[in-house]
Amino acid sequence: MNLLVRSISFALLFAILCAGCSKPGPKLVPAKGTITVKGKLAGGIAIQFLPDVKESADGVFPSSQAISKDDGSFELYTMDNQPGAVAGPHKIVLVDSEEERPEQGKAATKPPRIDPGYAVAGKLTATVTEGKPIELVIP
Repeated sequence: MNLLVRSISFALLFAILCAGCSKPGPKLVPAKGTITVKGKLAGGIAIQFLPDVKESADGVFPSSQAISKDDGSFELYTMDNQPGAVAGPHKIVLVDSEEERPEQGKAATKPPRIDPGYAVAGKLTATVTEGKPIELVIP
């Protein structure tokens, strides 16, 4: 019995020590901005910021995302609903949530607002800086 108590005590102590050794997550900074498409503030654009880890530091950093409001404004949040984004360079993915998606084999009746190439990370980049608004301009 004494051996069992010591084993359990050792396991608990080990678990407590290991919990204290984990690295804290990266610092998030408030990240807000606007998106303009063809000269107009654009709502309904799904925006995802992917930290460019090769340009920043070693480690795994969370992506942040938002959907722009009717006035073109957005505020980034991580997947676990933490406000902000990791400071530094990011690759951006854009998807128009209002884009017409016709059935297979049928043609769209209106052109898309944004080039489908923006749905691939890297066509658009931005740097998140604490205290500086983000302005995304799509021609």
